[in-house]
Amino acid sequence: MRNLAVITVIAVMIWPAVAAAVYEIGDTVEDFTLVDLDGQEVSLYDLSGQVILLNFFTTWCPGCNEEAAHLQNLWESYQDQDVTVLAVNFQEPAALVQGWALANDVTYPIWLAPDWNLLPLFTENGGIPYNTVLDRTMVLRYSQQGFDLDGITELLEEVLAEDNVATDAASWSQVKAAYR
Repeated sequence: MRNLAVITVIAVMIWPAVAAAVYEIGDTVEDFTLVDLDGQEVSLYDLSGQVILLNFFTTWCPGCNEEAAHLQNLWESYQDQDVTVLAVNFQEPAALVQGWALANDVTYPIWLAPDWNLLPLFTENGGIPYNTVLDRTMVLRYSQQGFDLDGITELLEEVLAEDNVATDAASWSQVKAAYR
């Protein structure tokens, strides 16, 4: 019984995903910095003002490979509307991930994470593939293991519709007048 307790303590220390996720729907996601496939440092907040479909994956994951074509289609459909599909790969060499991207006709940005420490911020179970959607203000709007094309597409449309609210002075006056 004592050995089981020691193993449990070690597992909790090594695999932080057993703890509750840090971010819940409605939370603002903090900035993080990784490297892209060219070895350049990149920051999540470099994408501020865009809607971000953040995908966590590895090249050896069957579900991740299945969703790549769908993510590419979303990227091609929405990039002109300031939607970025951003994939974060865990612990794989850049050359391997570049080869995977070429083989799968992937053109959306891919960043490399040196460890698994980012994933537990978004999910309690640590499973991949994992997808999240951040709105233009970095608020987490969607978070789910697996890939739900209809759910993600519906949410992207919803977030983009919210962003179409008038923001110039003349139209803002019209909006305020309508609610008086």
